Amino acid sequence: MPSGPRGGSAIDAAIDDSDAVAFVAIVRGDDPTGRYLTGVELGVETVYVRAAGETHLRVPSTVDVPDVSGASVRVDDKPAGKAAAAILANYAEGGTVLAPRTIPHDAALHLESAGYELTSTTAVRDARAVKDADEREAIEAVQRAATRGIERAASILADATVEDDTLVWADAPLSTERLRRQVNTTLAIEGVDTAGATDVTAGTRGEAGSAVELAPGEPLVVSVAPRGPAGYRGALARTFVVDADGGWERRAHVACDAARDVALVEANVGADAGFLGSEIRAETAAFGFSMADEVTRDVGGGIGLAVREAPKLDGDTELVAGNVLRIRAAITHGDHGRVELTDVLVVGDDGPQFVGDAPTGLDPSRW
Repeated sequence: MPSGPRGGSAIDAAIDDSDAVAFVAIVRGDDPTGRYLTGVELGVETVYVRAAGETHLRVPSTVDVPDVSGASVRVDDKPAGKAAAAILANYAEGGTVLAPRTIPHDAALHLESAGYELTSTTAVRDARAVKDADEREAIEAVQRAATRGIERAASILADATVEDDTLVWADAPLSTERLRRQVNTTLAIEGVDTAGATDVTAGTRGEAGSAVELAPGEPLVVSVAPRGPAGYRGALARTFVVDADGGWERRAHVACDAARDVALVEANVGADAGFLGSEIRAETAAFGFSMADEVTRDVGGGIGLAVREAPKLDGDTELVAGNVLRIRAAITHGDHGRVELTDVLVVGDDGPQFVGDAPTGLDPSRW
């Protein structure tokens, strides 16, 4: 499992390439960038400075001093920009300082007034996009837990009976909320955090978070995106239909399954990420669905410490070995509901491969 800080080498290379003196990031709260750079969950605004191959952190006096491998940690309550400038003064009185474009405006002003010229860099974003073996192992572990969660939903749906056009399980009507809680219980048993991302949607009925009683013959989408102990996320969504009679949901499912397969053909090292995204959408639409109104625009992208990170599947980024992608195929119709298949895929030198072997069928009894 991942341990310790990451990204230092990539930052050092960016500093050298830009003839800069340092890199500065202001990490707020639970921003996953902080966990990536330090290896720990900080939970508070932290100033991160990397200069001359050394890492410095500033945390406020309201928290215990974190133990961060390879980093010098100081405590003060200065504004973030002034705290960063105080650290930088030990290395240079001026010069170019690299920073992510998300650096707060007030911090940027403090640094500029101290004599430093800020230049935006994507070094950390780009480094996070390529997962090492430990990171991939962490994602694989949380994805196994995600599969167990969806498997629990399938088991309950397979055991449910139909009474008065309502699904009944354990002597009571089965609702989206009951099913969601059962999935979350399984995720907790598997040792992962639900991250508030478990969702069960029934056809076209109800809004997100509402408890809708489930009925036979309608598509039920169960999706999870749990967080593992090391902070890395998984993502898995499956669509089930109890007592399916074919029709729209079966055609939509065939389209989503075909779009999912496209990723195994196109997500190769050197492929264009935007082209992969467009191919997933095009394959979905090829089964007679409207690209504008029915086929989802969110076909996925990078996944790691966040559910959404680089590379995006709507740009011109070239895929490289170590990219880990969330692959999503979904179709929505106002009269029928939604059908969705979401998986995690690893781009490797030997070709792309889905993480795990979760079944994709509509019939929950086939799990």
